[in-house]
Amino acid sequence: MTILDEAGRPVAPRMRVAFEVDDAEQVTGALSAAGADVVAPPTETPWRSRNARLDAPAGLHITVFQELDPPS
Repeated sequence: MTILDEAGRPVAPRMRVAFEVDDAEQVTGALSAAGADVVAPPTETPWRSRNARLDAPAGLHITVFQELDPPS
């Protein structure tokens, strides 16, 4: 069975790090300008988060996410 991530591709990286950010669009742009490859641009999820996925140097896979709803 192949497990897909939210970007629609097989989950393969050995390590993935996630960061909560205030502005997923801005942070994704900054990381891309610094050399990361955008795997999936900032996309709103069904659970009201905006997530972006990037491949950074040294094989590091990064998720940045922005919560769109205030915590309850």
